[in-house]
Amino acid sequence: MVGKDKHIPLIGQVKDYVGRSPWDFYSWGHMALGIALFLLVSLFITVPEALGGQALIPWWFVIILVLVILLVWEGFENIVLWALGWKFEDRQDSFLNFLWDMIFGMATAAVIWLFQWIIMDILGALGRWFYVAGAISFGVVLLAYFIGYSMYKSQN
Repeated sequence: MVGKDKHIPLIGQVKDYVGRSPWDFYSWGHMALGIALFLLVSLFITVPEALGGQALIPWWFVIILVLVILLVWEGFENIVLWALGWKFEDRQDSFLNFLWDMIFGMATAAVIWLFQWIIMDILGALGRWFYVAGAISFGVVLLAYFIGYSMYKSQN
């Protein structure tokens, strides 16, 4: 347990600070989730348009839905998974970690939205290239998660 007089580091590299520090190896997972959610929710726009219809929702609503889903996930993670004993170290995230998990998820979703704007609106390319860029981004961030997890496991 971290006492009141102890400083919580910016990066949680040891077991006691994972889920308490703003950044830990799970942060990469929240970034990947932000990318995946934006790509999946954006299908409500790109699929109907590809079929010759109109988008079901505007692009700005995609980011709102991503925020809501990220909040629901954090609640699920810190209530349900914790109650089931499946949460890391059987403890809930600190508010600081929760806040930064949300920031990381939303930041990567915003970057993918920027990709969408550049690829589809500026370049006028078809949606498939947006999804290729998104899938590559997701893969890179997921790889970073696995590398971070491996580094954590080798230290602990």
